[in-house]
Amino acid sequence: MAAKISTITELFHRFHICEMQLKQGKIAACLIAFREIIEKMPAIPKTEKEKGELHAGIELFLKNLSGQKKFLELFGEVNFGDTDLETNLEFVKSMIIAQEEEIIERVRKDEETAEFQRLEIDREAQRKVEETQKKIAQIIALIDAEDLLAATEILKEDSGLPEAVVSHYNDLGMQKRRDGVFPEAISHYTKALGVAPDDENLHYNMARANFEAGDTFKAEDVLGKAMKLNPEFEEGKLFYMYLLKLNRQNGHSPEETQPAEGFFGKILKKVQNLKKMALDRKAKIDNGEADDQLKVES
Repeated sequence: MAAKISTITELFHRFHICEMQLKQGKIAACLIAFREIIEKMPAIPKTEKEKGELHAGIELFLKNLSGQKKFLELFGEVNFGDTDLETNLEFVKSMIIAQEEEIIERVRKDEETAEFQRLEIDREAQRKVEETQKKIAQIIALIDAEDLLAATEILKEDSGLPEAVVSHYNDLGMQKRRDGVFPEAISHYTKALGVAPDDENLHYNMARANFEAGDTFKAEDVLGKAMKLNPEFEEGKLFYMYLLKLNRQNGHSPEETQPAEGFFGKILKKVQNLKKMALDRKAKIDNGEADDQLKVES
């Protein structure tokens, strides 16, 4: 429901809405609003300047209104230039009152049409979303089946598909890494890199998975690719320098290398302890001893 008109500012505001509705072709809604303007205008105080601006705007408005197709369908051809503005406004008001029921009906139909169009746009947008999701699922199924050629053909159909597929495998990789299932994490990152081989962040994530699996040399190799892609990759640079130092200590293998202090060092120490625990358990079982669960120190 429109706000009441009680000041010249509100009158100008409502009139500008009428002008906008006219430009949009919403003639019925425009006429209903304009009728209120005509009725309220005489009682609202105006300076001579404001009165002149308003009258000039209304005269141009009436000229544009009379040329609108929907207005002609309602009232036929009308010429507002032959009489003074006050007479024209009274004439317009009487025309609107005479055709009020039809005008209101047209407003209702216009609103229904607008709502139908909005729903059509929403349905089309939903259809595109569903179509994209279907393609993403199809691509993932093909990659999982190692049919990269067919997957690549579908990926070419939409520029947004590669990002969605990469995100899928990257998310799975991060989850598997957090769960400690490193081979599966590495597998997911490998599939993501098959779609986006130049993504340094994917190389970094895969290096993390290899590192936490205990393969620091593979982690160094993978992270080296990330650094070639983006030498300014700060997070990768810190990790890479750590790996270089770790893997160069006395030429030891990853199992023999003593990790430096810090976050990554603690992780590697934990991985090494887990491996030692597994070997100890196997030896006990082979010797027929009780299989006590060993605790690993954080």
